[in-house]
Amino acid sequence: MQETFFRESTLLTLEMRLFFAVVGLYILSCVLHLLQFWISSILPAVLSRMALPPLRSFAVGRVATQTLLLAVLAHTLLIILRGVEEGQPPVQNKYECLSWFAWCNTATYLFIRRRWAELTTPGIFVTMLSIAALFIAINKYSPVVTPLAPALQSPWYFWHVLIAFGAYAVFVVGCSVELSYVIIKALGVTRRTWEDYGLPSLEVETFHRLSYLLILMGFPLLTFGMISGAAWADAAWGRYWSWDPFEILSLITWTTFAMYLHTMSVPRWRPVWGSVFCLLGFSCMLVTFMGSGFLTKLFGLYSMHAY
Repeated sequence: MQETFFRESTLLTLEMRLFFAVVGLYILSCVLHLLQFWISSILPAVLSRMALPPLRSFAVGRVATQTLLLAVLAHTLLIILRGVEEGQPPVQNKYECLSWFAWCNTATYLFIRRRWAELTTPGIFVTMLSIAALFIAINKYSPVVTPLAPALQSPWYFWHVLIAFGAYAVFVVGCSVELSYVIIKALGVTRRTWEDYGLPSLEVETFHRLSYLLILMGFPLLTFGMISGAAWADAAWGRYWSWDPFEILSLITWTTFAMYLHTMSVPRWRPVWGSVFCLLGFSCMLVTFMGSGFLTKLFGLYSMHAY
């Protein structure tokens, strides 16, 4: 029987308090990002009717970013504490993977913000997704520390997980940029008001390129993640590919993003189909990581994938 590590109540209590503090900071940052968007999108219409000057929203955006930075630092401490306790990277089960997924998303977003300081609106979707991941982790999975199954203990383990989550994080930020662009464009924003919405004051083609560059960065990571996963599967079960539900969904995600990259290489397809395939690939990625377990149970399928 697989050994389970029982934890001291004091350590578990400390982790849970830190966990909920992280969730609270993420929620606060999300609310501030939403407030910044409201100030820059809805409020100007009200002020214009009252013949009042527009209200800039950069101050709120900065506070939202600072709050998110504090949340990421606290989340980093949470991951380190759990990793020290386990003596290995804390990605052994679904609970830990969802926490790691949330941290990768927000940390990657903050890193990209160092280059594009005006990019605040995508933070709404990044923080929302991280909050959702943490809520699913704490409500559906146990925080009990468990070792990795013997069949999955392989030198490929660390590299597969690291590369895969790196790809997911870049995709989350890139698709959040694209989703922000689609929504704001639908609101009829002109180039002169891009900055008021927390987006760079760029031409449409240039803004599409920002999302494209992020997806282009994540695609080889996803490719290497799948290759390392196949090598891991061969070491564990003696075959590279077994048509596991998770493997099939990963292949669908990879194919969808490949179609997106091809679409972006054709100028006449970029404005519409570029956004369509970007968001479709994002949806496939979420289903692969967060919904594969549900689909497996729903259709009575068996999956060898741990998470």
